[in-house]
Amino acid sequence: MKEKISPLVVFGIFGVLASILLIVLFGTIGVEEVILSDSASAATSSNVAVTAEVTTSISCDSSPGSTAFGPLSSTATTTASPNASTTMACANSGNGCTLYVKDAGNTTNGGLATDTPAYLIPSPNAAFAASTTLAANVEGYGIQATSTVAGGSGNSLPVELRYAVTDNDVGGLVVGSETQALATANSSTTGREVLITHLAVVSDVTPGGNYVDTITYSCLAN
Repeated sequence: MKEKISPLVVFGIFGVLASILLIVLFGTIGVEEVILSDSASAATSSNVAVTAEVTTSISCDSSPGSTAFGPLSSTATTTASPNASTTMACANSGNGCTLYVKDAGNTTNGGLATDTPAYLIPSPNAAFAASTTLAANVEGYGIQATSTVAGGSGNSLPVELRYAVTDNDVGGLVVGSETQALATANSSTTGREVLITHLAVVSDVTPGGNYVDTITYSCLAN
């Protein structure tokens, strides 16, 4: 006799198989989800370049805009009045800055000049040397320089030797595209003032006339 299988048993067997199948399916789905999750968490990176600029600031402020000798003498040195000054500042300049001076003069040499008649009182003397001692009845013209601090604190600037003179000694002025260093700051600085004294003397044969000169001061980074 053939054995009959109860529908309940068949159902039970099917139920067990279905449960096993579902477990396998769920397990497979679980594995797929983990794989997808691993793929989604993979990271990428990129760089952002950041740039900046610090600008060096340099300024020269000269005051007053003019000075006058009045009548020049052949018997003694004359000093122009008032003295001129230039205040120099250089910010964000690691090597500092330098104050330069140059003279309008004529096309070749510096000095006090007149057009009528055309004549030049040379700077600092007829030899156009770097410096000289002015003497009575010998034509010459030049400047002296000292340094102070605007506001009265801190260190002054070192002045070039040709201009760091006193009494009747003067430094000569150069012309054209040339410039002559006057004072130098070796690091960033502010409020450093250079005071300029102008001196001149003439001789008995210097032609009469109105003599003028233009001196330019400029500051440049070192």
